[in-house]
Amino acid sequence: MIPRRLLVIALVVAALVATTVDAAAGRVASPPLAPSALSAEFPAGWEGFHTYAEMTADIDAVVAAAAVAHPGIIRKFSIGRSYQGRELWAVKISDNVDVDETEPEVLFDGLHHAREHMALEMTLAIMHWLVDGYGSDSTITNLVNTREIWIVFNVNPDGGEYDISGGRYHFWRKNRQPTPGSTSIGTDLNRNYDNHWGCCGGSSSNPASNLYRGPARFSAPETRAIRDFVNSRVINGRQQIRTAITFHTSGRLILWAYGYTRTDIPPDMTSADHAVTVAMAKAMATRNGYKPEQASDLYIDSGTERDWEYGRHRIFAYTFELTPGGEYPDDSTIGPETRRNKSAVLYLIDKAACPYAVIGQAQAYCGPLWDDFETSRGWTVNPNGTDTATSGRWERGNPSATSKNGARQLGTTTSGSVDLVTGRLAGSLVNSNDVDGGTTTVRSPDFTLPAGGTYAVRFRYYFSHGSTSDSRDALRVKIIGDDASVTTLFQELGRPRDDPAAWATANLTIPASFVGSTSHLLVSASDGGPANLIEAGVDDVSVMRVGP
Repeated sequence: MIPRRLLVIALVVAALVATTVDAAAGRVASPPLAPSALSAEFPAGWEGFHTYAEMTADIDAVVAAAAVAHPGIIRKFSIGRSYQGRELWAVKISDNVDVDETEPEVLFDGLHHAREHMALEMTLAIMHWLVDGYGSDSTITNLVNTREIWIVFNVNPDGGEYDISGGRYHFWRKNRQPTPGSTSIGTDLNRNYDNHWGCCGGSSSNPASNLYRGPARFSAPETRAIRDFVNSRVINGRQQIRTAITFHTSGRLILWAYGYTRTDIPPDMTSADHAVTVAMAKAMATRNGYKPEQASDLYIDSGTERDWEYGRHRIFAYTFELTPGGEYPDDSTIGPETRRNKSAVLYLIDKAACPYAVIGQAQAYCGPLWDDFETSRGWTVNPNGTDTATSGRWERGNPSATSKNGARQLGTTTSGSVDLVTGRLAGSLVNSNDVDGGTTTVRSPDFTLPAGGTYAVRFRYYFSHGSTSDSRDALRVKIIGDDASVTTLFQELGRPRDDPAAWATANLTIPASFVGSTSHLLVSASDGGPANLIEAGVDDVSVMRVGP
């Protein structure tokens, strides 16, 4: 057998005369750095950990073996480059790996922090479990056949290589990017994401600090690469990645969002999402023996990948803190530590199909369409370019409360802090931003109603008007098919009486003629009379299967 070090040298030399096509980004990845720049070695007793070159060789070997044993289940690509130019290698694992299928997606990544080398071993272990077990392990085979799984192995290759340069440890945490106006090197990548960046403690503005958050949000090329990749998985307005784990060390912990606040359910989280997050963390903890807790229970942090993935994309994202403690566990711990997480990892992949099922809410949240408007999921204002309203157009936002003889625009939503509202700001007068001059419309993303079932749409709403209103004022919800067929599912008309705002629930059956095809919802609010006081809001829209 060829020694691993000699095999790596051979592979690196071969790579210098070749290029790798990045099929995901449509570009050609540059050759790796010269061998002199890849001379990092782990100290004696730690040789079982992978250097960057060894990691690359391992990935290539798995991809090559799979091409023979199970063609089409793994593809290697780069999501970008580090500050020093190293490719940020990733793989996609799925049964039709070159096809972007409508399957639940899962993301794993490792080594945000340079000295946390076990995190890289964890990502490599997941790749091996899924590829090596395909075709022989029924659970793994089923998961690979029904999911799209992404693994970014090494987010911080520059820092990782520097940490072991010269065959000794440097206790390095950050990347290797110089800070403008400073002699200090490096940004803490896991404080550089833009969700609550620098807001609340747990990071530093001092470039010399190990917790330096960088001069700006996403100032590091490595975090920008993660951002751009995750953003690219938003298809037709909807994030396809549903669950994620970022691996760190140490402490054997499972941490959930948020880290920026000690409040269990802050305004930018819904109670349902919190229940799902906690339930899944506890379920994984029963499988690996780790301690589950909110990230801020350990300590306050801000600008983390985990908080960004949930806060911006509503991905159920977790931080796994591997190993029981200590900066550098020896390589005898790699196998036991990674294997103890196998069941938890497979659980997370499985639950990506419908995370809300763990709280018994699969029907409401995992049907053809669900939107609580906490993130942008592809609704379009004035989709046909025919709106006539001069003010109070639909928008997604945190609404201001207004009142006149009772509530007019509600400042509270039915979940989280954001809804779909007509003119969310209050203005100087009660009618400053209400609907005036005609109609404002907003269109949902397309959704498909699979044949063989009956479906309904449920949503929360209010429609408020003054005493001069009449039937020309209205809130309507229509369903429109891909054949341009239209049915009005709901309408509330104005009447010549004062009607303050109050949240109500609509449950409406979708006609059978729309089943088996693609449709969308169109919500409209109209002020058809002489500048009446009109306000409307919509929240928690669910299109769901209700029967056979």
